[in-house]
Amino acid sequence: MISWMLPVTVTALVFKFMFAEGNGIINTILMSLHIIRKPIGWLLNGNTAMFGLIIANSWVGIPFNMLLLTTGLNNIPGDIYEAASIDGANSIQKFMRITIPLLKPTIMSVLVLGFVLTFKVFDLVYVMTGGGPVSATEVLSTYSYKLSFQLFHFGEGAAVANVLFVCLFFVALVYLRTISRDETM
Repeated sequence: MISWMLPVTVTALVFKFMFAEGNGIINTILMSLHIIRKPIGWLLNGNTAMFGLIIANSWVGIPFNMLLLTTGLNNIPGDIYEAASIDGANSIQKFMRITIPLLKPTIMSVLVLGFVLTFKVFDLVYVMTGGGPVSATEVLSTYSYKLSFQLFHFGEGAAVANVLFVCLFFVALVYLRTISRDETM
């Protein structure tokens, strides 16, 4: 839970230092295991910078997702599993026919919240790479910020922010339609 409770800027700085080219812990470990021969500029290379951001964003998001999934699992009554055992269901059948269907609303919530939080990530990208190198890690939120507050193209920045809104609104509509369809069944 610590990774979720820490401010994202602190996590971004920690991962920025971990992925540092000269004395980063990632390069040190990989070199001591003889996996690589020379340090890699993880956040300096366009091919590996997004990988570093994905790792850091996963580190931030996994505790929240696990908390939601654990809560969903705890809300499944044990009587259902006991009845399935009496009926002769094995563990795979219990998982596929009881656990997954009863966890579907929780899984959908985790997917939608994860998508929305990842789609609008700003602080992690801005602190770790600033959208670089050469815009390799640019996302809509950092692009909107760059247009509005660095290049002073406020109209274009607002347009990019509106595109971000429309994308997230579409995801919310799909989620609401899926949930309402499940409730009517």
